[in-house]
Amino acid sequence: MTAESTRIWRCPTCNRLLIERGVDYARARHEELVARARGGSVEFVREATWPAYLASLKRCRCGRRRELKPVPGGAPRGQLDLQIDAVVLQ
Repeated sequence: MTAESTRIWRCPTCNRLLIERGVDYARARHEELVARARGGSVEFVREATWPAYLASLKRCRCGRRRELKPVPGGAPRGQLDLQIDAVVLQ
């Protein structure tokens, strides 16, 4: 993703900035998480935790479920990469 095509969203509750990512990004992160967890049935853990993991990436870390607001494309970007979280929007 280039800086021009990246969409940035703002949580209206805590003002945190979130960068939009795809489901493929979420799936790769979840696979890393499952790979680190040892023990039990890996397939069961993968299938049992995927819906909750995906849902957690569809909202802000503050836990609010209010609709995210888009940040205008012309907004200054500067050191924004240091202050953003990922969010999955479909």
